[in-house]
Amino acid sequence: MEAPRSEHLPSPPAPRVDWESFYLNYRKPGYVPGFEIVHKLGGGMFGLVFKARKESIGKDYAIKFLKVDDETVRDAVARELETVHFFAQIDHPNLVSIEDKGSVDGIPYLVMSYAGQETLQKRLQQGGMTRDEALHVFVQAARGVQALHDHSLVHFDLKPANIFLKGDVARVGDYGLSKLVSASRNSLSFGRGTPYYMAPEMLQRRGDARSDVYSLGILLFECLYGDVPFRGDSEWEVLRKHEVAEPEFPPNSLPEDRAIVLRCLAKRPEDRFASVGDLLRALQAPVALGESMLLGHGRRSGGAPASPGIEPPPRDSADSPYGMPWRAPAPRTGTFAALVRLIFSAFELCIFLVLLPVRAVSAFVGRGIVWLFRLPFRILGLLARLIGLLVVFGLVLLAAVTLYSLLAAA
Repeated sequence: MEAPRSEHLPSPPAPRVDWESFYLNYRKPGYVPGFEIVHKLGGGMFGLVFKARKESIGKDYAIKFLKVDDETVRDAVARELETVHFFAQIDHPNLVSIEDKGSVDGIPYLVMSYAGQETLQKRLQQGGMTRDEALHVFVQAARGVQALHDHSLVHFDLKPANIFLKGDVARVGDYGLSKLVSASRNSLSFGRGTPYYMAPEMLQRRGDARSDVYSLGILLFECLYGDVPFRGDSEWEVLRKHEVAEPEFPPNSLPEDRAIVLRCLAKRPEDRFASVGDLLRALQAPVALGESMLLGHGRRSGGAPASPGIEPPPRDSADSPYGMPWRAPAPRTGTFAALVRLIFSAFELCIFLVLLPVRAVSAFVGRGIVWLFRLPFRILGLLARLIGLLVVFGLVLLAAVTLYSLLAAA
């Protein structure tokens, strides 16, 4: 007997996006199940971001409500949202982790860890950073991007607004979201601000991990010099410059920095760093906290040569307890630190006193013997000079007597 054939039931249509209901109710506890929305953090091409508190444990999170109003792509975006769980598997200190997802009033949302309200964009707007500050932020952001690449994931929308700063830590956010809206009218090519950081091949939709390397090069340029390398009167002019123009560096830029930026911004992807890891090693920064520091000029850990054509700047690896060669360790303060310093100072004093006689004997033996050895020669030299003076004095006296005798005889 033939088994009954199950009919294919079409998936129910996605609920209508109701922003009016959202604005009326989003501040009510439980509007997003389990969360209470505190206040708005910001908004952009991808959606609105709010700070929210998890009601059960009181912990702060960030919830991003995605702007997906185009009915023709809403179902496709909903399907792509199902792939976010791949990004949620990544746990890295320099990434804003994705904690959950859902939908309310037809609006998809993502729950992310709270990385603070400060971004690299706001920090750059406050004024230029020192080179040490710029590299400290950049290396952390690059490590976050490398973590994505290690999981075969590409960001595709790196920019200062997506680098979150909280205390001394920088985290990359909004990864995976560019893919969610790439088919809408607010596509990646036309997002406000995004063209300044877009690799040339992205115009042909041929991007890969090396496109992120290009965007990191733009970020590095902006962190070091305070502005992006390419500007124009329109987005298309900026995009055109990415394809054909070369960046202009300030006169005070370091040659090693220029070499690294130029390789990141190579027009052809194959001419760039093959990975973010290679870029970090060119900066003499380890890719991971456990990786060894570079000890040789132009060499990287494990004895492999650094990237060709790039001579990394010399830095003291002794000042790099956590792989940050440009940051000296912060001085320890407090009563306990002062006591430890006092104890070690006492040890140093005792060692100095113990070694003082040894140093005195060593100085006498090393210098005294040489002085005694030279003394006879110095005496002989002095006698020779004295004899010479007496001879000269005798000759002068003889000449004077002879002259006097001649004058007297005349």
